[in-house]
Amino acid sequence: MKNILIIRRDNIGDLVCTTPLIEGVKTAYPDANLYLLINKVSQDVVKNNPHLTKVFVYKKAKHKAKNETTLGVYFERLMIFLQLRKIKFDAAILANPVPCKYSLRLAKMAGVKNIIGADLGTSEIHHPFRAADFHGKHQVEHTFSYLSAITDRSIAIPPVKVFLTAEEQQQAQQRLQSLLPPVERVFAVHISSRSPKRRWPIERYAEIINRLVADPTTGVLIFWSPQGTLTPDDIGDQKRAEQLLAGCQNERVALYPTASVRELLAGFELCDRVLCSDGGQMHLAAALNKSMVVFFGDTDKESWHPWSGQYRILQTESGDCVDVTVDEVWQEIQALN
Repeated sequence: MKNILIIRRDNIGDLVCTTPLIEGVKTAYPDANLYLLINKVSQDVVKNNPHLTKVFVYKKAKHKAKNETTLGVYFERLMIFLQLRKIKFDAAILANPVPCKYSLRLAKMAGVKNIIGADLGTSEIHHPFRAADFHGKHQVEHTFSYLSAITDRSIAIPPVKVFLTAEEQQQAQQRLQSLLPPVERVFAVHISSRSPKRRWPIERYAEIINRLVADPTTGVLIFWSPQGTLTPDDIGDQKRAEQLLAGCQNERVALYPTASVRELLAGFELCDRVLCSDGGQMHLAAALNKSMVVFFGDTDKESWHPWSGQYRILQTESGDCVDVTVDEVWQEIQALN
């Protein structure tokens, strides 16, 4: 195969879980041109990915900026598909492991004839995957299963990966030096989740942080989702982060504001351990091979646990993280050491 297109139109965590498939396709066809079609929300996940020839990014109308029009968004998308149609793809993989009519539509708009994806009960998908065709239980395993449609080689599933530049790492290191006094280890605490069931009370985060910094060699960086992370009108969690900092009162605790996924990745890279909720931030930490303690709410942990790195999962029968105690979190943090 000469030109292969992968389509993944979901959110950040979904695209992180697709990175092993991207690497697997490149392993199977090292001389092929591998293209990726994704939406704007997740584009930072694959920046600098060495396995990709080019990434095409389209914007969903609901994610348009205040100074943009819906018509303008659709015109930009048309220009992208005119470029895609010129490439003449040998195959397209609809990387979502559940049926997705919209992904099929995108593949057809790109002019692809050989389409691989979850079975939609239509002949337009030329290699349909039914439930029995997906291997394992995890999202990474299901997504990686699509590789079997284009090669008979037995390729081990690689870790999830993201790729930071030396400049990004250097800038983050400079920020760290301006925020904290010299410490031996840094712990990341990310407080945000778009699911109410995966949010933990601020006062309990404060108790955990105060226990962490009782060790004079430990520092803590507080992360949160900034305004507009998911949609332009998303208010973010800065106020909660400021409340948390006020409850700690220690020079070795600092806020680490981030305006992009790339800044969050570079900040996580500085840290030895991560405490967070299940979601995009967890998958990003896994892509950096971080050890973490994770609030899972009512998420299916067999399908969505961190694929890479050491992890401990906190999940209650109620599926509500508010039922997790401070002592239970502390016990899991200690178990990582």
